[in-house]
Amino acid sequence: MKINPIFKVIAAMSAISGAIIGIAALLPFLSFAVLCLLMFGMAPYIIIYLKNLHVIENIDTEKSLIYGGLSGFAGFLGFSVSFFPLAFIIDLIFKTETFLWVNIVFKNFGFLLTMVILTALLSALLNMFSGFLTGYIYQYFKK
Repeated sequence: MKINPIFKVIAAMSAISGAIIGIAALLPFLSFAVLCLLMFGMAPYIIIYLKNLHVIENIDTEKSLIYGGLSGFAGFLGFSVSFFPLAFIIDLIFKTETFLWVNIVFKNFGFLLTMVILTALLSALLNMFSGFLTGYIYQYFKK
């Protein structure tokens, strides 16, 4: 089974963007806005950026659903890989109340892994919707 090269590009870009968003989420006053951006804004960002680079030639609604789901899932996995270890280290060093929940969750790795996978699936679903809207708007203005 051969994987489409566009899927590899989307997954890599989403994971890198998610890791950057994970680092930005460590700032307490930005965390909610950054999480909303991760859950809803990853797919339009990736689709529009790749369309401007002419990597994606034609955007239809079916492809935008797939691109949105992939970017949401990979983006949240990239977010988790950067956010959870850094938040755990910050909690160990500074003993803040902000990331106390990360310390509690980090003690049970099975729960953490399940939470990350289920939240990544939720992110994929929400980004599928925003990717669909992006593809629909492109199709509307194409006419």
